[in-house]
Amino acid sequence: MVVHHPQVAFRNALASIAAAAVNTSIRLLTWNLRYDLHPNSISVADTIASLPHGTPADSRMKYYDNSSEVPWSTRRITIANEVIFNRVDVLAVQEVLKRQVTDLEILLGNEWGRVGVGRDDGVEAGEYSAIFYRKDVLTLLNCDTFWLSNTPSIPSKYPNACCRRVTTLAHFSTGSNSKFTLMCTHWDQSSDAQRRLAASLILYRGAYEAATTDSPVFVLGDFNSPSTGQDSGGFQIITGQMDPVEIETGFKEKYKIESGKSTDFMFQDVVAATPPERRSGHHATFTGFRPAGNSSEFQRIDFIMGGTNGGWKSISYRVGESFYDNGSFSSDHRPVYSDIIV
Repeated sequence: MVVHHPQVAFRNALASIAAAAVNTSIRLLTWNLRYDLHPNSISVADTIASLPHGTPADSRMKYYDNSSEVPWSTRRITIANEVIFNRVDVLAVQEVLKRQVTDLEILLGNEWGRVGVGRDDGVEAGEYSAIFYRKDVLTLLNCDTFWLSNTPSIPSKYPNACCRRVTTLAHFSTGSNSKFTLMCTHWDQSSDAQRRLAASLILYRGAYEAATTDSPVFVLGDFNSPSTGQDSGGFQIITGQMDPVEIETGFKEKYKIESGKSTDFMFQDVVAATPPERRSGHHATFTGFRPAGNSSEFQRIDFIMGGTNGGWKSISYRVGESFYDNGSFSSDHRPVYSDIIV
């Protein structure tokens, strides 16, 4: 008969708990990557070939030397490295064009999958709100896209909004067979009315997902809506502080919750759900390519949110860096991370 010492049993129990936590912990990242404003024909291979080799020449370093916007072909390596080095499991990106999506697929490698369509035609035209995910960590179950307009099922623009706006939705399962729904979205920068409609559509769809999947629901993205002030209508609605606006009848019928299911649902900003001692990094998520000394227009408009139906826990939150001392801005937005247990 084998007799186990109490301390051994205790260590084994801790190891089991740690293993379970590792299996269900997911690192989320949302990042508006700024569209390819200065396109060129430089390939990913060309960029890699041009990178300096050898030891950096410290004496010739000019810190924070380039604070202007640089082409995507210069920014993309920094962005991919940020994702890889920080061991991200889900990357939700906004504002990227087809070339940028393709470049990220190359740089991140075959370990990553991707969902999302171009917002202008539902295929490849226009900007994407795309979701990249680690295929060795998550299994994609299905996905779809809806437009944040009065006709959500087809490519369309809300009246007086700047652009067409979309939400990409994906259902995932983890290695421990936990399931969750994740949405990636980008709201209009010009129209508060569009942002209020966007929040109402996503809140309605989120409640449906919570009721029908009985699993966590998350939304990540650039809301262009701060938590307070005159432009905060979208944030106020999605967090349940303001009533939703009316949405299209067809969308309401398609995602109607069965009688008897709970409809008491809203989204919670994960920063509020994270222990204060596990929050770090910057506060503002939008810098507009402005250095820290010119921060009058900085804003926190990029969010990770979880549904109040539960089934998740935020164990850390961080707003990362987009301007390192030896380079240039990787985007006009900063990356926003959260470690979530589902």
